[in-house]
Amino acid sequence: MRTTTYCYTWDLARLGVETTLDQIAGEGFDAVDLAATYHPIDAVSPRDGFELFAEGRGAVYFPARAERYGAIKPRIYPSDAITAAWPRAADHAAKIGLGLNSWTITLFQPWIGDLDRRYARVMPGGGAQASGVCAANEDVRAYIAAICADVADQFGVGVLRLEAVLPYAHDFDWMRPRVMVMIPAFARMLSNLCFCGACTARGAASGLDVARIRATVNAVVGAAVHAGADDADRTAALLGDAELIAYAENHVRASIELVTGIGEAVGDQAVLATNVGNPYRALLGEARDDALVGEFLDAVGQIDISPTDPEENRRVAALNARRTTPHAMSTLCIVGRHDESVATAAQRVSSRGVNTKDVREEAGLGVREFTLYNYGLITDAEVRIFREAIARL
Repeated sequence: MRTTTYCYTWDLARLGVETTLDQIAGEGFDAVDLAATYHPIDAVSPRDGFELFAEGRGAVYFPARAERYGAIKPRIYPSDAITAAWPRAADHAAKIGLGLNSWTITLFQPWIGDLDRRYARVMPGGGAQASGVCAANEDVRAYIAAICADVADQFGVGVLRLEAVLPYAHDFDWMRPRVMVMIPAFARMLSNLCFCGACTARGAASGLDVARIRATVNAVVGAAVHAGADDADRTAALLGDAELIAYAENHVRASIELVTGIGEAVGDQAVLATNVGNPYRALLGEARDDALVGEFLDAVGQIDISPTDPEENRRVAALNARRTTPHAMSTLCIVGRHDESVATAAQRVSSRGVNTKDVREEAGLGVREFTLYNYGLITDAEVRIFREAIARL
């Protein structure tokens, strides 16, 4: 089994690049997944004290070269000590035989939306999100392809691990959410659809009545919220709404184009790895959704499966197995401890430690790479728990 560990650039810089990489290699890891870009975060590291790192809008954490970019220029984190960790890590990892991968956040970059609200995702009701941008926008796709090519070209990374390339939940990682009503499952899926200028233009170019689609979505979501449940008759009708289905498919195809564009920009310099799931399966149906997942598989070289969705993992693994040459698969492992009185949902997940049953099931699906989250956020004791769980395989 192959093992890697996520690591924040700021933690590596604070703890000592060379010293920390030596320790990671000495603990048996094959590679480090180093953050090249990141979303808003408040993170506490228990290593060498109790250190808080906070960044409110997301940033780029390596010395990106501005001349390589078009309309969107990288927002480089204003600390030379932190951004310099990347070239130092590349040099030292090569010396000690430790693999170096780029952990790259893509669409969940609020600072891009701050530059121009046209880049932001727009909910069916018309509100532009503050948290993420849309893959349908050509400037956004060009920027993300450029940032990936830049880090691959500068540092010779083995894998570009892409996070957040897919359409995600409309309320994904809102900073201070105020949602006091329950949104039923089918309505919630519809609320994830984007109606930014790029998405509506795509819809119109496809011959779709975007205004009618949008009005339908808003009516169905509103009714479901007030009723407290999805309406079975309305849901059945929407499953036959060819225009709505085509609009959702357009939304997913924008993400496929994003990944394809990254692959064209990077070439054979690095392997692309990402999650290939899709939030619209209940609307599109199994056959159409499987076809879209197949297109995602064609665009990447490795699959990252989720530790929280075993059913989705089995489906993706089965589709991957049908390929002439199946991709390698990796999965994330979370281990940690928390105070029950203040635990967040993410911390409650981490409190389970490494579930040996889940790890064995993932290995049975063909997973041969297990990635520990996150080296700077845990102690050596948690690292040992992870290593022991993988050794038991």
